[in-house]
Amino acid sequence: MDDLVDLQRDRIEFLEERIRQLEEALMPSSIIVPVEYQLTSREARVFSHLASRDFGTRQSIMMALYSDRLEEPEMKIVDVFVCKMRRKLKPFGVRIETIWGQGYRLARPGAAEVAA
Repeated sequence: MDDLVDLQRDRIEFLEERIRQLEEALMPSSIIVPVEYQLTSREARVFSHLASRDFGTRQSIMMALYSDRLEEPEMKIVDVFVCKMRRKLKPFGVRIETIWGQGYRLARPGAAEVAA
């Protein structure tokens, strides 16, 4: 019986470490969000998530936002965050694009924007 408890305890420790690693992969710490953007901490999480990959699915954004909670709000909250962020980021020329049926991404600058 003690062996079974020890095995379960080891498995739990392994899974907790794996969760920590996956959460870290969802929220890279190397992305610095400019203070001028005036994003809330949760909006900054979404920004960092999008900045670290080609695009973020609604589900991956939810995980980046609420992986520390047992209960998540409705998926529609992702759209609300994106809407608010678009308004805040627009003056800085930062755009969030919708990839229909997939999720969101930070717009890549075009040739004219890069030349400027």
